[in-house]
Formats: sequence, C-alpha cells, structure tokens
Amino acid sequence: MPNLLIAFTLNIVLPVALNISLPLASVSNAENESFTRHPVSVVQADVLVNKTRTTMKLTCFAEDLELLQGVEALESGIYDSKELLDAVQDHAQYLAKRIEILDSTGEPIRAKVTQIIDFKVPEEGIKAGQLMQYVMGFVFEYEHATPPEFLTFRQNMVADGALLPSELKILLKQAGSDTPYTHMMKPGLPQTFRFDWDSPLLASDAAQEDWESWFAEQREKTLGIDSYSSTYSFIYINNHEVRHEVLIPLATLAALIDFERVDDRFLDVSEQVAARKKIEAWFSSGNPVNIDDEQIAPTFDRIDFYGLDLRDFAIQAEARKVSMASGRVGVIMSHPAAKPPQHVEVTWDMFNHAIRSVDSVIFAYDETLRASFSKFLANNTYTWEAKSNQQLPQLTPVVADLNGWTPQMTFNTPWVSAGMLGLAAVVWFLKPLMGFSSLRAFIASIIAIATAGACHFSTPVTQQVQIPVPFVPPAKFQLPDSQAEQVFQQLHANLFSAFDFREPSDVYDALAVTVDGPLLRKLYLDVQQSLKMREQGGAVARIDDIAIVNSNPANEMAMVRTSNQANGADLDAAKIADRPTFGWQCEWNISGTVEHWGHIHQRLNQYDATFNVSDCDGIWKITQLQMTDNQGTVKTSLRKLESER
Repeated sequence: MPNLLIAFTLNIVLPVALNISLPLASVSNAENESFTRHPVSVVQADVLVNKTRTTMKLTCFAEDLELLQGVEALESGIYDSKELLDAVQDHAQYLAKRIEILDSTGEPIRAKVTQIIDFKVPEEGIKAGQLMQYVMGFVFEYEHATPPEFLTFRQNMVADGALLPSELKILLKQAGSDTPYTHMMKPGLPQTFRFDWDSPLLASDAAQEDWESWFAEQREKTLGIDSYSSTYSFIYINNHEVRHEVLIPLATLAALIDFERVDDRFLDVSEQVAARKKIEAWFSSGNPVNIDDEQIAPTFDRIDFYGLDLRDFAIQAEARKVSMASGRVGVIMSHPAAKPPQHVEVTWDMFNHAIRSVDSVIFAYDETLRASFSKFLANNTYTWEAKSNQQLPQLTPVVADLNGWTPQMTFNTPWVSAGMLGLAAVVWFLKPLMGFSSLRAFIASIIAIATAGACHFSTPVTQQVQIPVPFVPPAKFQLPDSQAEQVFQQLHANLFSAFDFREPSDVYDALAVTVDGPLLRKLYLDVQQSLKMREQGGAVARIDDIAIVNSNPANEMAMVRTSNQANGADLDAAKIADRPTFGWQCEWNISGTVEHWGHIHQRLNQYDATFNVSDCDGIWKITQLQMTDNQGTVKTSLRKLESER
C-alpha cells in the first residue's frame, strides 16, 4: 500500500500542489511569458464530471493553429490577425471531433461547444515564431442521462507530417472531490476513468489511514483490477499445469495486431473469431514456459473479449461487440505438467512500443509472489523452485475382512450326484403318479442315491459345485457399526481424492479403487459435474476441504438392476447383490475453489446421501448411492499478498 500512496502523491497530489492547472480565466499575454516553447502540441484539459454533465476546459498554445490548422505566415513574416481568429473558430470544431469522450459501451458522447476564448491578436498581426506566447481556450459540455460509472477519453490530434505526436494532459475531478486524476495522453492510446458516486475520491489532504481504507474499498469493488490501460499477468503453478492468464487492453493489442473490422471503433462478434486466431498466434510466438527443463507449448483455454461493465473476468463473457478504445481481452494459456512440477521458468520477452513493462502475480500452490518484467531489464525470466517434493495422492483399497463369514450353508458335489439325488426325491414323492409301488419306488430311490454317492466320492473336488443346503435360510451379514463407520470414512475420503488427478483415465482408475458396478460408470460424470462452476466457463473446482457433518448406519438399499442387457450392467448388479453389503447414511460439505485473475470463487456444496458398501472380491467398494439433498453457494474473494493479510 505505501507504494500506491507514493505513486498517488507523484501523479495526483504533487501536480495539484505545484498548481500546474491552467485556469481559463487567467489566459493573458502577460502570463503567457511563463510558457516555454514546446516541440509538440500540448493541450491541457481540466475536466469536471458530475452526475448529469461533464465540463471540459481546454487550454492550448496558439501555435497549434499552425501545426493543426495549417495557418501560415505571410511573406512579410507576419500572421494575419483575421486568419488567426477564423482559425480559432475552426480549431474549436477540430478539438470537439478529435478529443472524444466515450460512454461505457464505447459510443461517443456528443460535445457541445459552449465557450471559445480568443487570445488578443494585435491589429498588425503576430510575428512568425511568436505564436507560442499566446494561449487560447475552449469549453465543451457533455450530457449524461444517468450518472456515469465509466468515461473513456481518446484523442487523435495528429498533424500531417509531424515528427512528434500531439499530447493531451488531463486533470480530471469528480464532483464532490478536490483531488484530480492526471494522465498524459498520446494519439491512439485511450484512457478510462471509473467513478464511484457512493464513495468518490478523497480530498488531497486526507489522512493516510483514510486513503488506505479507500483504496481497499475500491480494490474490493473492482476485484483488484482497477486500471483500464494496464496489462495484467497472473501465473498459477499447481500439480497439473503452469497457467498464465493475461488481461490486456484491446487498444494495446490493436497497436500490435491488425484486426480486420468494418467499424474502426468496435470489434464485432463475427470479427472476434478471426481476432482470436491472431491473438493466439501472437502469444504463441514468444513468452516461453519451461517445466522441469522442458519447454511446454501453451494450450489456449480461453480468449474472451470484455467490456467495461464486467469486473469479474472469471465469468465467461457473453458474446457481444466491444469497444476498441475501452475493451479488454482475457487470455488463458495452460502449460500441462506430466507430474507435479519441481522447477518452473516463465519468460516475458514480447516487449514493444505498446508493452514496455508487465507486473505479474504468481500463485504457486498456496504462496502469493510478485515478479516484474521490463524491456529495460537484462533478465526477464521468473524462476520458481518447489520447496518440497509434491506428489499426487496414493489411494489404498479398503480390504474386506469378513472373519470367515459365509452367506449360505452349502456342500460340494458333482452335478451328476445332485441330479441323482433330485431323481430319488422325485421317484419317492411322485410314485402314485408314476404308477410305482412303494417297494419299486424305494428300490429306484436307493439306486439313484447309491449312484449319487459313487459319483460324489469319485469326482475331484475341483470339478464339484456348491449346492445350498435345503431348508436352511441364508445367514444375514452383520458388521459392527464402529467397523462399518471406519470403512465408510476411508472410502468417502478416497472417493474425492480421485479428483486430484487430471487425466480422465487416471480419474476413472482412481475411482475404481473405491467404486464398483454400474455406479462406477455413472459416478465419474456425476461427481465431476457437481464440482463444475458454470459461472467460470465450466472450469473444474479444486477441492480444498471435505467435512463429514453427520454419519450413521442405514438400511441396505435394494440393488437396482437395469433391464438393458446390452450394456451388461445388470450382470454387475446381480453379482454385487449377492455380496456382503451394508448401508450407510452421510451428510457432508465440500469446499472447492476456482481462481482466475487473482480472485477466488469459492463454492460450498452440502450433500446428504445413503450408500451401499459391498464386498467386491475382498475389497470394500461403494456400489450404490442415493442422493437425498444437494445445495450450493458461491462466494467471491481476492487473493492477498502476505503484506496485505
């Protein structure tokens, strides 16, 4: 914050203290003697903005009539007085056209010339070389239907054949504050100002703690991105990638890239398609990123175009035309990492007349750092080293120890023996229908039983099958609640740890450690979708915390079987239904975040569900899930540097 105050003092308070503003009422030849000859046209604009009207007072040297209006001295070396006065009237219309104020959509606000202050021209005219000693003034007014939140200033005062561009120095005040914003503008480089009518700029003599509070309030309102002519750079380093996000004025890019457009003032939706390709090609031509000593080419996740009314650049902007003067472009480049990175180098080497320096914020895991890149520095590579060896989670299967439990009393016997026993039973119980006497039925049954016995003892055990013991009900599976809770909590933790992986196949394999049956195929898509934040253009949230609120035994749910034989899911369900299973009910909260351009979108999801947990070949797995409640809330906050916490 001290740096901000120093910059504020140098750029705003100091100029006021030195009284560099030129009030039009003081324009006179005597005071003109204080001006020194300037090699370029310099126009000063004193601007007052209130809720219904903006008033702009322009003060400039009479030499501009020669530079911009083409006035020439006569052969006698004298400027004709009448020609000069006529040129002043023309210059008023010239300035009204060449100095524009644009609204938040980029449309120009019509200027009304309300006053022209001529300089006193001697009847005999003015000698060549002395126009710089005279000052002229103009007053323009601009009407506002509603209190403006944004005004963009653009000037295009360019003289034919001029070696240096004309400059416009703006001293702008918002009604209710005596402290001006100051900015020196050159042609083609617009400047946007924001106005907070509930909390205007403080007085120039306000205490430092008041300024700090005001800056903090404004930073929250603009989500930390409060300059409309600066290039912002944010670099994220995590287990899966190095992500570089750049927010850059469209006017800056237009000075470097030729965007084809019908209207020079705007970039239409259809024109943005071709513009994206050119922006992608431009960023691909430099700014290399190395991960563990290997240069990784960028993947462009998003190239979005924003207007002034959007503060939250994590929200994917709707497609609409944007102003070339005040629009901004958000570029997200991902450099994927095959494993958690240990050494990262990010270079900014794309400097030119429009980009001379870039300040960057680096978010390396939970660290917040700063870096500066400049064309005047010898080294423009930021290097990051991991403090510890980052690893992806190792998921351990939960072994099912059933302590010798069997679901049904059985015995082993060949199919032939089982058939002979069945035949003996049929002959004995159905002998009247078969016309057998009791003796004949008894003899037939004994023969069948003897055959069954002979086959049973002569067939190896490996070729025998398990036959349930008749009239004995299956044993009910029981697992102590304390043991069941421990099993469930391990499975629940594994379930969401699977989403620490990035590749879909890795996520699926990790889920398979914990989930089985038809649920495995479905849960991957369902859980991933629940973690998505559509406000952020579908980005997957990082899970920060999982907290179980309530956890209790529940009745086992009936296994759902699908009727679609083609996908084979019914066979899996039938297989699982025959395994030891217990039910468990759980309420839990998941806190996840998506972060772009230095601010965090945090989502808190609340869940309530009942689970079936089954023994799957000696491993406990979740085989069925029934969600009873799901609620979510989103909160936005700013990342802060250590010094700001």
